Amino acid sequence: MNLKKIISITVTTLAILIFLFSIGIMFIGTAAMRNNEPLYIFGYSFSIVPSESMIGDAPDSLDVYDIAIIKKSSFEDIEIGDVIVFQSEYQGIDILVIHRVVGPHLDGGFETQGDNNLSVDTNPVTEENYQGTMSGKITFLKPIASLAANSRNVIFLILSLVLVVMVITETLHIIKTVKHDKEEKLKLEFDKNLEDLKALEKEKLYQEILREEQEKMKSNPDDFIDKK
Repeated sequence: MNLKKIISITVTTLAILIFLFSIGIMFIGTAAMRNNEPLYIFGYSFSIVPSESMIGDAPDSLDVYDIAIIKKSSFEDIEIGDVIVFQSEYQGIDILVIHRVVGPHLDGGFETQGDNNLSVDTNPVTEENYQGTMSGKITFLKPIASLAANSRNVIFLILSLVLVVMVITETLHIIKTVKHDKEEKLKLEFDKNLEDLKALEKEKLYQEILREEQEKMKSNPDDFIDKK
């Protein structure tokens, strides 16, 4: 197998794996959004901060459109001062909230508050609604994060179209590769059959010449006697 073919197969395989991974992420992400949960990949999730509730002076305060890196960790590991993500309800809609733990709640669990809020959150964070703890943030991608947050449907449509194009392109490439391999195989078989046919014709011609010579010897033996 030549290098060009190996590279082609490798690229095709990687493209198919990326496509399947993307499809899987889309399904998992849709299920996560439906359940009002972060989408975790290898124990980490990324969330765009949509509001000003976490603007503050602390090193881990968050501006609008910062990207928070969320780690899926145990509820028992939560400490006072951690910035955590939890499920909450706002005007009858289930949402994910990222706020700071400020102390224990009287009803159990933890009490939380946004760095930019004057009052603490009403409901406690319990093991049931806790989703993860912030482990870092990305601030230099705000323009991209803003575009993603405000044009989510458009981006989803573009990604869907890209995936469709990838599927069509890779399918055509696979068909072309299979066709090329089949043509190469047929050509090799044809060349082999042609060489076999040539060898057979040579053998037949040799046998005919040999037979003619033998017949001449029988009919005119004197012509083949060594005269000295």
